[in-house]
Amino acid sequence: MKKLSIITSMAFLVCVMFACQKEKHFITDAKYRTMVEKRFDATKKLANNRSEALFSVFNQNLSLEEKEALQFLYAFMSLSDLADYNGDFYLKQVRSAFAARDTFAWGKKVPEDIFRHFVLPPRVNNENMDTARMAFFGELKDRIKNMSMYDAALEVNVWCNEKVAYKASDGRTSSPLATCKSAIGRCGEESTFTVTAMRAVGIPARQIYTPRWAHCDDNHAWVEVWVDGKWYFLGACEPSPKLNMGWFAIPSTRTMLTQTNVYGKYESSEEVLVENDLFTRINLLHNYAPTKRLFVKVLDANNQVVENANVEFQLYNYSEFYPLATKKTDKNGYCSLNTGLGDLLIWANKGNTFGFEKADMRLIDTLKIVLNKNANQSYELSLNFTPPVPGTTGENVDSAQIKQCNARIKKCNAIREAYEHTFMDEAKAKAFAQQYNYNIDSTVSILVKSRGNHEEIKKFMSSVSANLKPYVLSLLLDGIYEKDLRDTKAEYLFDHLNNAVINPQYDLETLAKYVINPRVQLEMVKPYKAYFQSKFGKNTFTNPQAVAEWIKKNININDDANAGSRCQLTPVGVYELKVSDKRSRDIFFVALCRSFGFPARMDLASLVPQYLDNGKWTDVKFETENTAIAPKGKLVISSDKKSAIAKPEYYIHYTIERFNDGKYRSLDYEYDNSLQKLPATLEVDAGNYLMVTGNRAADGSVFTQLKFFTLGAQETKDMPVFVREAILERKVEGQLDMAQKLQVLNQAKEVKLSDLISKKGTILMWIEPNKEPTRHVVVEMQNLKKEMEAWGGTITMILKPEYVSMFNPKSFENLPKQTRFYVDSQHIFDQVQAQLKDKLQGGMPVVIAVSDKGEIFFHSAGYRIGLPEQLMKLF
Repeated sequence: MKKLSIITSMAFLVCVMFACQKEKHFITDAKYRTMVEKRFDATKKLANNRSEALFSVFNQNLSLEEKEALQFLYAFMSLSDLADYNGDFYLKQVRSAFAARDTFAWGKKVPEDIFRHFVLPPRVNNENMDTARMAFFGELKDRIKNMSMYDAALEVNVWCNEKVAYKASDGRTSSPLATCKSAIGRCGEESTFTVTAMRAVGIPARQIYTPRWAHCDDNHAWVEVWVDGKWYFLGACEPSPKLNMGWFAIPSTRTMLTQTNVYGKYESSEEVLVENDLFTRINLLHNYAPTKRLFVKVLDANNQVVENANVEFQLYNYSEFYPLATKKTDKNGYCSLNTGLGDLLIWANKGNTFGFEKADMRLIDTLKIVLNKNANQSYELSLNFTPPVPGTTGENVDSAQIKQCNARIKKCNAIREAYEHTFMDEAKAKAFAQQYNYNIDSTVSILVKSRGNHEEIKKFMSSVSANLKPYVLSLLLDGIYEKDLRDTKAEYLFDHLNNAVINPQYDLETLAKYVINPRVQLEMVKPYKAYFQSKFGKNTFTNPQAVAEWIKKNININDDANAGSRCQLTPVGVYELKVSDKRSRDIFFVALCRSFGFPARMDLASLVPQYLDNGKWTDVKFETENTAIAPKGKLVISSDKKSAIAKPEYYIHYTIERFNDGKYRSLDYEYDNSLQKLPATLEVDAGNYLMVTGNRAADGSVFTQLKFFTLGAQETKDMPVFVREAILERKVEGQLDMAQKLQVLNQAKEVKLSDLISKKGTILMWIEPNKEPTRHVVVEMQNLKKEMEAWGGTITMILKPEYVSMFNPKSFENLPKQTRFYVDSQHIFDQVQAQLKDKLQGGMPVVIAVSDKGEIFFHSAGYRIGLPEQLMKLF
């Protein structure tokens, strides 16, 4: 028996050894695997305070593939992902990714490294992660399992359009499930949603991003998918007949940089823009636009080369110079970037000494910058910047394919709109307000904006105790943001209201906005008040400064460790991990103060945390030992009487930038009303500043002025905003045949062009009603309704016959009263295009300005922010 037992044991061991030898590695490259294991060990040390929540998952019965896949994810996790999720969440993500790989035929085709970086990771951008991968896999599996990989990618995008349509919103990225629940998202959310859906079914996908357009003031994100060995692009939630098609195809030929963030250390042939311990940012511009490499040489005032100088490749956009990429000079003083054929401002600094030069990429390939400037100098200069010219790109499709695709889009719209009909309408919201004795107008606004999340908001509003009811509308209207209404749970709101410390010395508005309110900056709204009150005694903090001192002693700062996700940690996550980036630490300070009844906020412009002290907001600056209030000065912002723009707007015509660490960065007044009306007085830290103004011409060129100045302590400085004239040459480009006719939309009646032309001028606009560029123009026209009505010329929106079925009147409401809709039944567009030749390559919408004689003196094609304003300047 003993001998038999030994033989049996040996046989078992042999079987185990054989099974281990047979078990497949997830990472077959031994060198890469060793690197991942070292990074994984470093992560375990970094996240030691959440060891049980994160790493106990490895005690489960994992396959070798599962273990290595988990180790890969952990090795490159940002602080936010370590702080706010647990091991079971990541194991489910891994198993779902493997299930998709094993379900679909293309799973076997995807190379290991492509799967590792572009299928496995649950994070796409800076979204709140969720279990969308599993849900999407369940919905899509049977729909696409018999398709080719190419057709499956197209079909997944159709499904995405059934769920989500475009709508602009704030910079926080909703989770994929929250985006699906609300049925809307900005381009960053649509692309995050679509990448998640593609990865859910094993199709490698990545979010492609142009940080800023060169020809208009905005940015854009779309999607690339890896299909049968090649990367293709597509518009997220925007079905097309083929891959490598999208409304942005032409605008993308005018970009100066197109990039993607790749999870982990990625080895490829593309230009690396950023490579750190967590992610690799690569430059993909060559896939979209003509490119050229710019070499920059940095010298000091003595003409000696400067090693390790910071060099920023800056692009004018939103009236600021945005750093597309940052490089370090080598020992010979050089660095370089592959970029487009337009103009950039190249900024170099070493410490607080800097220099800058304009680079015209059509003319140069090497630029010399001398570090001979400092921020104490006051001067101004004017510079003009020109974007690249549009190119041609994309797949050719015939009219039958377009018609078939439009039919599918119409069906997608119907499916999505049927779901949207389940949302709260005004009548139901009004009845709810009356039932629970809330202000009707405020309640209707809240519930309609909450969209698919209305049940959560109703649950909160209907269950609030009587003594706390006065705070509800202030919290929902003036506290949290509109997007929060669409994805915040009732239990989160209850935590913040029911556990609020109500100090009677503060008025209702202060309590609602700065004590009860969970919203601090752009972090995900989560509960924390009850949690912190249980972790700390009631008398732990006697004042906000005590909160700051506790944070200084107990929270370690590591900005680099949160660079991968660019997500803020939740306040509870900061407390549990005890490691944070600076921004999340500042949010944590505000949250902790509010939990104990101290009014606190993040200053919207400077993003400095503040607490209320005797009626005055006091800064908390963690990086300095000196806790004294920083000296302040005042800027009086007004409109210069000589300015080309009578009512300049922040982030459209001008910005104020503050100098720090060798460069200037804009004060962020996007969500602050301080500059809504001019003149306005800003109280800011004394220091060195730069006012940037700009005026964009019809071709996308910008006429800028830079004014460098210093603001002293207790000084009040008048800063009139002077915007240069944009040179808009009014020359005849073509002539309309005034006898031609347009068909009135949804009628048999036809109207001659001569009957549509106004003496005050006429705008003819060919639109593609379901696409983002047209939606942008419509929103801007709605915002300029008063000005356009005061102008009084005619606005004629025209649909090509193939787009008539896509028209939804609800999307075109509240336009200037002179707007009319027609169908181009006689193909006038083709004749206009023939006259303007290659000038209309940008895609829809195509806009022409016409004189009372039918002379075309302005044209625009494709995506262009600020177009209605430019048209008003012309007329």
